[in-house]
Amino acid sequence: MANAEFQERDVLINEIECNLWEAWANWGRGPGCVLHEESDVLWFETPLPIIPYNGVLRFSASDDSEHQINAIINRFQDRQVPFIWVLHPSSQPLDLSHRLVDRGLKDVEPIYGMARSLASLPDLPALPSNIQVRKVANEHDANALIQFASWRWGIPEERQPAYTKIVSQEFRFGMPGAKAHMWQAWREDQPVAKVALYLGSHSAGIYAVATRPEARRLGLANFLTITALHYARDAGHHLAVLHSTPMAQKLYELMGFASITEFRLFASDEVYI
Repeated sequence: MANAEFQERDVLINEIECNLWEAWANWGRGPGCVLHEESDVLWFETPLPIIPYNGVLRFSASDDSEHQINAIINRFQDRQVPFIWVLHPSSQPLDLSHRLVDRGLKDVEPIYGMARSLASLPDLPALPSNIQVRKVANEHDANALIQFASWRWGIPEERQPAYTKIVSQEFRFGMPGAKAHMWQAWREDQPVAKVALYLGSHSAGIYAVATRPEARRLGLANFLTITALHYARDAGHHLAVLHSTPMAQKLYELMGFASITEFRLFASDEVYI
């Protein structure tokens, strides 16, 4: 591979990492949350004792890494909350995965870092006649989004007020200047699919793609993702990134995304992301 190709791949890997760190760091800034941010470590805590709402996003410590690993894990264990740990391409030390497993974390699944140019996008495909897509821009749709996400992640009713406060304050869907944007597909006054877009410093990240079981195989994830990509391009972005599960990888490849690198997701509990 030519040197220029190596350099381009390094740039893409950096953007795939940085968009995730920038987007997910918002979970550490909301009411009742804590963001721990240093040059080599980034992790967050929320009052939600549910995966994925406590976790380590970046860890590239070379000095005293053993102490830092233990301190983070002990903090989550003292709080008795399940947590995730993202092993990203630039993680350090090189044997971090073994150290996490030795401390009881589970290697849950690979996550594929993918990217595509926004220079040439496919047109929006046709939607079923009974489906309406709209951007989250008012309280009604935002409340419906909270219910959708609560179903997706199993957030109990008593935790939904805390979840609502964090989302409303930090992600500000529909508000001027917001970096986070969300679209939902509706059928019979119920949201049945969703996608999020985070407009980071140098790339547009696709997140939170989900479809209810009764609305699958209608092409809604494809439609919503392409909608978000068009919005990102219109906003002046040139690169889109995402982090795909193995199950969704083929779908994104059909949309023009290429697999660039691999992350691994570790968690304190068995979980499907």
